[in-house]
Amino acid sequence: MAYIGKAPVNGFHTKQQLTGDGSTVTFPLDYTVASETAIIVSVGGVLQEPGTAFNLTIGGTKITFTEAPSSTDRVYIQY
Repeated sequence: MAYIGKAPVNGFHTKQQLTGDGSTVTFPLDYTVASETAIIVSVGGVLQEPGTAFNLTIGGTKITFTEAPSSTDRVYIQY
């Protein structure tokens, strides 16, 4: 992969895809996360604001959205 400037030296980001159904608001995470600001969440191509659009629950092992993602939304989490 080509980069402008130096290539990353500290590894790679991991991506998790979620499948919404329009009613489920809580999903398990692939990794335990310490805070909402440690992940980037995109729903339908729109970045979600930590603490407003989603929160972490059960010690950072699950994500809870304030509004359920629909089945047509592509939901991604970057760790």
